[in-house]
Amino acid sequence: MSHFHLLAISASLAWSLTTSLTLPAAEEHSHAHAHGQPVALGKATIGTAAVAVSGAGEVVPGQEWHVGVVLAADAPAPKAIRVWVGSENGRGSEKARALKTTGGSYEAHVAVPNPLAAGSAVWIAVESAAGQTEKGSVSLPGAAMPKSHTHDGHDHAGHKHD
Repeated sequence: MSHFHLLAISASLAWSLTTSLTLPAAEEHSHAHAHGQPVALGKATIGTAAVAVSGAGEVVPGQEWHVGVVLAADAPAPKAIRVWVGSENGRGSEKARALKTTGGSYEAHVAVPNPLAAGSAVWIAVESAAGQTEKGSVSLPGAAMPKSHTHDGHDHAGHKHD
């Protein structure tokens, strides 16, 4: 048997094993397993559209956090949705583009700033098909926010201290 035939047989065998093993595993993938259970964070009005925002998993400064955004059923399809954690102006934050999943649902993997400043929120910017951008926010889960405290004659506002 020639070297070419052995390669063709090996490639065919590898392909059949890959497809037979990979497809069922992909079907078993649970979104909740990958990110944790989504928790409703609140609703916001962005422009004229109502959005519901959720977060899955723990908010940890310096790590990625999964955010879901659901547009109202009557909202027009946006050109883009961007999500970030931090201040309204986005300084010190990394904006993530939310990807459409089903219907009016979008998901983003957002980098949580480290340190996470006091007053930080989840910000959502919706860019319309016409190119206009409107934004709104919802509060972070309470446990994620650093608490301001004072000791030893100085303030520790906006960051954690062991």
